[in-house]
Amino acid sequence: MPKKQISIPVGTEIKGKDRNVYRWLGAQWGRVERSGKTGRMARKIISDDLTSRALTPKKKLSTYKKSKNAGSWFKDKVGESAKGFRSKTKLMPGKMYTFGYDAKHKKTLPYWDRFPLIIVLDVYKGGFIGLNFHYLKPTDRERFLNKLLKFANQKGDPETFDSKAMFNVTWDAVKSIPNADKMIHKYLYSQVKTSLMESHPREWENVIYLPYQQFVGATAKSVWSK
Repeated sequence: MPKKQISIPVGTEIKGKDRNVYRWLGAQWGRVERSGKTGRMARKIISDDLTSRALTPKKKLSTYKKSKNAGSWFKDKVGESAKGFRSKTKLMPGKMYTFGYDAKHKKTLPYWDRFPLIIVLDVYKGGFIGLNFHYLKPTDRERFLNKLLKFANQKGDPETFDSKAMFNVTWDAVKSIPNADKMIHKYLYSQVKTSLMESHPREWENVIYLPYQQFVGATAKSVWSK
């Protein structure tokens, strides 16, 4: 009897039970090395689990569960490598970043976020422009991200994206999306108080639910209601 064909898109990447990330090569799972290339093949027990998960339709989670999962992601990241939050990252338009910030004109601002989570739209001398997801409540963040995905250079489920995935967007392209006007902000390099941390595209859907926004001058609920 011929072997059943497995319909998993080539290039799909999933984290295994051993905490390594594996990529589907068409017939087997290869471990993704730091260089981005695949190394040794997954052991059978790992391979079987990865295949099962890749073929299982994703369940639609409630906002509560998504927030809880995002919190677990955050703890996992910190516990796995605190250095990831301090390492220098090259700022590129279309990528998602988070960082600590101290607004230069805070005395005249009604409120501002100490820890932005942004998609960079443009970089200019002395600063950059981005869409800060924290200005939206979690459910609206997900809606906005789903609208943005049509501008991604890779298609499908973000969990299958590799590190090269990004958004090909400009303000003109996204300004008509509901709530974009609440999210657009300028940032000065001189006011960035931590290293920039880039979110891997596979984690976009988790990161937007992380409850670490810290508004000065207003509560999160009041900002979200405006």
